[in-house]
Amino acid sequence: MNGINIVLVEPEIPQNTGNIVRTCGGIGAHLHLVRPLGFEVTD
Repeated sequence: MNGINIVLVEPEIPQNTGNIVRTCGGIGAHLHLVRPLGFEVTD
């Protein structure tokens, strides 16, 4: 696993955040979301 960390500060657009989540999963990066989020996170 690499040491890449991605930080999103107060993300507002859920679709863009979802794309970044998938990209981080694909490259093995760690994603950090800083609140407040501009959307709700549900299952």
